[in-house]
Amino acid sequence: MSENYFDIIIIGTGFRALVTSYLALKKNKKVLIISNSKNLSGVMSPITWKGGSFDKGYQFFDGIDKSQKLFLTKFVGNNLLHDFGYGAATLTNNKILPGHSIPYWPHKGFFYSLKLTISHFLNYRSDIKDRINYAKSYKDLLELLPKITKKFLENECERILGLNSSQVSYSLEKTLPKFCFRQSILPPNISNFLKKKSNYLSSTIATTRNSLKLDCISLYPKGKNIGVASDAMKKKIVDLGVKIINSNETKIFNLENKFIKVKSEKAVFKAKKIYVLTDLDDAVSLFTNKVSETKSIHYLPQIFYYFTSNKIKSKFQYVMNNNINNLVNRANNHSLYGEKTENNKNVISAEVCDNKNEILQKNPEKFIDKVWEELRSMQMVDKIEKISDYKIFKINKTLPIELITYNKTLKNLKLNISQNFNNQIKLPGLGVPFSRSNFLKMVQDEKF
Repeated sequence: MSENYFDIIIIGTGFRALVTSYLALKKNKKVLIISNSKNLSGVMSPITWKGGSFDKGYQFFDGIDKSQKLFLTKFVGNNLLHDFGYGAATLTNNKILPGHSIPYWPHKGFFYSLKLTISHFLNYRSDIKDRINYAKSYKDLLELLPKITKKFLENECERILGLNSSQVSYSLEKTLPKFCFRQSILPPNISNFLKKKSNYLSSTIATTRNSLKLDCISLYPKGKNIGVASDAMKKKIVDLGVKIINSNETKIFNLENKFIKVKSEKAVFKAKKIYVLTDLDDAVSLFTNKVSETKSIHYLPQIFYYFTSNKIKSKFQYVMNNNINNLVNRANNHSLYGEKTENNKNVISAEVCDNKNEILQKNPEKFIDKVWEELRSMQMVDKIEKISDYKIFKINKTLPIELITYNKTLKNLKLNISQNFNNQIKLPGLGVPFSRSNFLKMVQDEKF
């Protein structure tokens, strides 16, 4: 096989590209990665501040099962990853619930929770599973919930995303914890009992991960940052022989003699199989016969506030702020498991988003005190501690939010691949709410 012929070409970056290339290389395939960035780590690359390196938000390998833990440990290195267990918590009505990330409405008080529970029973639908499966927009899902819950989620959707619930795909409920379709309206023991008794309640009531006795695994390089794990993964695939190039202009051409031609800025390559590991809009742009001109992804802009702190206050890896109309989406306890500054100060960060607040977008500095107060209510810092050093980062593209047009575009793209490429182009992860665990399940089943 000549220098520009490969068994597999991977177009993408980050965790997905690293894992897919490793699995293919283990099958003795000749692999090329084409990345639109010189930084193959993607979101796993850290920021540098105060002499330390810190993650962009929460970056654990979590939600995985025991077999995935074994796979990642071997890939990254047996002595690098530490299992911290599941360390999430939720703040609702200024009360903390461990082991949970979505709003926990019993913390709004007994009568509020009772009212919500009664409204769920009154809203009973025998065909709930079918209705969920037929939902296209997030609004379709909300129509299945009681009015009190529906109104809250619609308002938060517009405030945080800047989009109406009818504009967003139903998959939003699996993208951000606050927008989860299943709601925590009762204590876990009662919820688990009711979920066993009714399909409707099983589909609409949430409970804690621990109470369901699910795997609670969170892997991370202790005392370091996730970029260290990413660097180890990159070294492993390079040692196994992967070729990596950077290109901002990549195009996929039609099938020729069982090979697919891929043109980058500098060269033309051919491969037996292509793995496209980008978001959908970027995937569509790779093809000469474009299947859609409609945007399918809305990237959530967020403002990241990083603070130093005198001591570690919280025992949680992260806390979701589910107080209504809060600024902070999530607080991350970096120095609990990662690095400290060069002066041995702890670091915490707050992910902030409110797309209706124009002042926040233009001048995030004005909200520094409010963000700090919310971190206090999330029990990330002592009540008496004052702000010392901080840094603000505006990141225009964080979470990819699927729009209502997403599924139609994906269907058209898959049809194009079937008709013109003999299904030799694979799109693992597209159409499935992204988590590293979900992606691993899909790609480990691939027959490279």
